[in-house]
Amino acid sequence: MTPEQRAIWLAGRTKHGAYSGGVEKPEHYVWRTMLARCSNPASQHYKYYGARGITVCKRWLKYENFIADMGDRPTPKHSLERLNNNQGYKPSNCVWALASEQQRNKSSTYVYKGPGFSGTLVECAAHLNMSKELAWWRWRTWGTFIKGERWLRQKKMPLKNK
Repeated sequence: MTPEQRAIWLAGRTKHGAYSGGVEKPEHYVWRTMLARCSNPASQHYKYYGARGITVCKRWLKYENFIADMGDRPTPKHSLERLNNNQGYKPSNCVWALASEQQRNKSSTYVYKGPGFSGTLVECAAHLNMSKELAWWRWRTWGTFIKGERWLRQKKMPLKNK
């Protein structure tokens, strides 16, 4: 890289304030990897995003707009979540969420349905006031969380457009 190219590259990385003291802000990393997942076929996760038709709205192609809409992450444990997995990244479909909140929105998540309640394994365990380990053991051993009650396990269907 020539000195001129480096100067242009560095200016492009610092004009939006996403680098502080030469260190990338976490929100910028989230934004950058979101763009790569949706638009770069060489990205490791492109097959789950861009190849499926998941896009980034035009407004969010600029980091400044992304930050204006989403703000900073509430905590380091928060990451970007799409509320509807079949829609792209846009202000009305994205929130900062914890991994435990995002777990319910995965297509591979099972929903357990029983008398008067349904939810993920962790949600059912909390509802029944037991550990998730005990709930899992009971499910694997008995096929239910509580003897005498009938529970069904269904793979979560993708969310319908709201």
